[in-house]
Amino acid sequence: MLVIVVHTAGISAEHLVWAGRRHDDDGTESTGAQSAGGLFDAVFHALHDGEQVAIGFDCPLVVALDGVDPTTPTVAVERARSVDAGPGVEQLRRLVDQLGQWRPWTIVTTSLLRWRATTSVLLWEVSMTTSVASVAAAIDAFYVMVQGTDQPGFEDAHRSLINLAAVAAVDSEVTTDPAEATRPVLRIAVRAPSVATA
Repeated sequence: MLVIVVHTAGISAEHLVWAGRRHDDDGTESTGAQSAGGLFDAVFHALHDGEQVAIGFDCPLVVALDGVDPTTPTVAVERARSVDAGPGVEQLRRLVDQLGQWRPWTIVTTSLLRWRATTSVLLWEVSMTTSVASVAAAIDAFYVMVQGTDQPGFEDAHRSLINLAAVAAVDSEVTTDPAEATRPVLRIAVRAPSVATA
């Protein structure tokens, strides 16, 4: 299992801050170039080696679905395409587009249960404005969550919404469930690192 967190602040065409850690590693270390290409390479090679991959983005992956029947994912997909969701979601879209080109059989999901059942990619949301220093804390929080036995709760469970991560997968060539377009995204809250005071 490889868990990656993408720090979306300060994204540029040439630079993307991300870090990853495998379940059997002691420390959090970058596993590739700090770029979109480096991120794709890490994900691609992990999948090639038969690993599950979980990628967290520290930006909102859900928007309200005003005036649309939440039982119609097709409408949600059309609405999501017009959402200006910021550089984090753009990087997510780029990543799943590349996976669709090179590994179209890859299952990409925002469902923890579906991810646990397959060698697949889980897209999830880091619920905080993550500083670079707290990327490690976000990875730790994911491992704590996934080692538990209960499915985490979802703040959006009773809202009409568009799951932008799921829609990105639907719009690519990867294997995904279109019904996830109107379902909540896995969101893990991460506390900012405490600062020692004198």
